[in-house]
Amino acid sequence: MSEKFTRLYKNLCNKLGKNNDALYGVLTIAASKGILRPTFTMMDKKQDKKSRKYTAFREGLTGLVAIGAYIITHKGVNKLVKPFCKKANITGKEADVEKTLSLITVSLTALFVIPLICNKITSPLLKFAEERHHHKKAVKPQYSPNFSGKNPVYKTDYFRSRQNVFADYGMRIGG
Repeated sequence: MSEKFTRLYKNLCNKLGKNNDALYGVLTIAASKGILRPTFTMMDKKQDKKSRKYTAFREGLTGLVAIGAYIITHKGVNKLVKPFCKKANITGKEADVEKTLSLITVSLTALFVIPLICNKITSPLLKFAEERHHHKKAVKPQYSPNFSGKNPVYKTDYFRSRQNVFADYGMRIGG
């Protein structure tokens, strides 16, 4: 059994070692953080509910932004490798240059791009989500049918005040 496990472990390490792009590691981390951090944040009952919601929202949003930013910057680097190698006169080393540039862009994306995007979009998205959540249904006006029963007569404050004025008129006795 230990030989089978050892062989399986070696095969796994060989496959991962042949294709050790930095993108795979950061995508795994971003997806894990985007799912697990909001989940654990909402499970923490010691914190205020509003604080938990904000933190979980921000963590989930950061995970989504990170996944998108990593993929976009990685695709951009892949398109720049050949022109970069031609300009630097290092043809034949495109694979090595691609891996190095991929690692550099992953680091720069994590340091600058993701925080910048998150700081720009978190507040507007949170406001939008709160407005959608707290959006109150429009209060329907009360109405009663008129004498013919066809068209509704709306009871607004103006209509009610006119009814009260006319209700006070009548025959007065004694002065």
